[in-house]
Amino acid sequence: EEGDLPKNVAKYGSTVEEIFITYEELRSKYGEEVKKMPLGAIGVYTFCQKFKIGLQQLMAGSRNFKLSTVSRKDLIALTEEAAKISGIPYVMEAYREEAERILDGV
Repeated sequence: EEGDLPKNVAKYGSTVEEIFITYEELRSKYGEEVKKMPLGAIGVYTFCQKFKIGLQQLMAGSRNFKLSTVSRKDLIALTEEAAKISGIPYVMEAYREEAERILDGV
């Protein structure tokens, strides 16, 4: 309802529907019961849905169609700092050896 949103959340929109992209999905699944759900729970659900979609995109892009086949080798770091901290190859260095072998015709 109008004015019922906590101030720290209200800066992202004036209605629950504006703030949480999954609200309509939850409403279609649970009907009016969705109004009784804590906003924190809706936030966690929304985060999980976004994480799920990101993981699906990563898996499709790396041609891994089972979660068990995804590995660190499928990732690249976009910054040198991230590469240094994580041990994941920097984007400019990733697959360099493979590319050089292809270019050299080996």
